[in-house]
This record gives sequence, C-alpha cells and structure tokens, in this order.
Amino acid sequence: MSSKFTIEVPKELSAIPLREYQKYLKVMDDNKDAEDTEFINLKVLEIFCGINLKEAYNLPLAEFSFIINHIVTLFKEETPLQRDFTLTDPNGDTITFGFIPKLDDITLGEFVDLDNYIGDWQQIHKAMSVLYRPVTFRKGELYLIEDYEGADKYSEIMKDAPVNVALGSVVFFYRLGNVLSSYLADSLTQKMMEDKETIKDLEQNGDGINQYMQSLKEISQNLKKLRNSQLPNV
Repeated sequence: MSSKFTIEVPKELSAIPLREYQKYLKVMDDNKDAEDTEFINLKVLEIFCGINLKEAYNLPLAEFSFIINHIVTLFKEETPLQRDFTLTDPNGDTITFGFIPKLDDITLGEFVDLDNYIGDWQQIHKAMSVLYRPVTFRKGELYLIEDYEGADKYSEIMKDAPVNVALGSVVFFYRLGNVLSSYLADSLTQKMMEDKETIKDLEQNGDGINQYMQSLKEISQNLKKLRNSQLPNV
C-alpha cells in the first residue's frame, strides 16, 4: 500500500528563504566533483520541499521530474533589485527592511563589511544586513533606515529573507562593480594624459588604487560565477 504525504513546493522564488539556498550551495560545493546528479536532485527536494529520502523514492517518476524542473525554472527568473521587503522577527513582529537609500552616503564601516561578505554566499546574510536595515521613516517613495551598528545585528534574521532579494542585491553590485571599475579606469587614464603631476601622485599611491580596482574585479567575477553556475541541475 502506498503511503500518502504532503509536499510543499515553492510556487515562486520569493517563497524560498535565503538559508535554504545557502544550504543547497553548500551541498553543491561539497559534491562538485560528483558525477551522480540523482543525489543532488534528491537534496533539492529535501532542502526546498522538505521531504526525506524515503518519501522522495515513493514519488511517481513524472511527479519527481516535474518538481525538479519547476524549481530549476524558478531560479531562472529575473531578480531585479528590491528596494524593501518585510520579515517577521522571533518575537512575531513584522519589520520592513529598506535598501540603503543613498549609496553615496555609505560609511567606511559599511563598505568594509560589505566587501568582506558580498563575495561569499555562506556569508551573504551578513552582506544583506549591511545593505538592508529597518525603515525608520517613510514618505511616499522616500524613506530612511536605521543607522548601521554592525553586520551581526540582523544577520540571523536575514537568513529568512526571500532568496530573490539576495540574488537581486548581488546582481546589482556585480553590475555596479563593472561600471565603477570601468569609470575609475577611464577617469584615471584621462587624468594621467592631462596632468603630469597626477602621474607622480599615482606612482606614489598606485598600490592602493590597484588593490581597490583588483578587489572590485574579483568581486564581480565571483558574483558572475555564482549567478551563472550555482543552480540546480536536472
């Protein structure tokens, strides 16, 4: 006699919390040299649908394939930057988190922490706690967010953030890094051609500039690699 059980399949990408995606990426990384895709597919069902190995083996093959392909399709959705989203904290209170309203005003502390975490998906919840903080004031499309007090303050609750929000912020910074590094390169080249004194200054301080631009390049490459390759395989 076949057993019956309920499968909760996410209908859209926003229904998948960041913590589940991080868990999936960890499984993928631990099994990156494995040739057996069946194990990965079973882990997809376990992580995103909450069913164990025994339950998965009792699924009709057609239903198994449908669910896997459905989840793959979800991760192909466009993920634009989301300005705000809501989460429920452990006390049951609903909090609206807003993206940094003006990146020009980002502090050194925010930038350093973001630079440390944005390229590592197992720490992306900490990057999210830099980029998104509780909205303290709103008027129409304008809003203010809480002052930054460190990445740890909201890092745990950010694990429950919709994965599409995390993906959207990472893609945004990947594109921003490309634009910024190109802008810096063009700007420096123009200055060097126009002003010989600038060349002398850059020769004295070039190491810091080169390190900064190399950091942007590495972040962009890492984000692009994650975005394009870390998806469920059928």
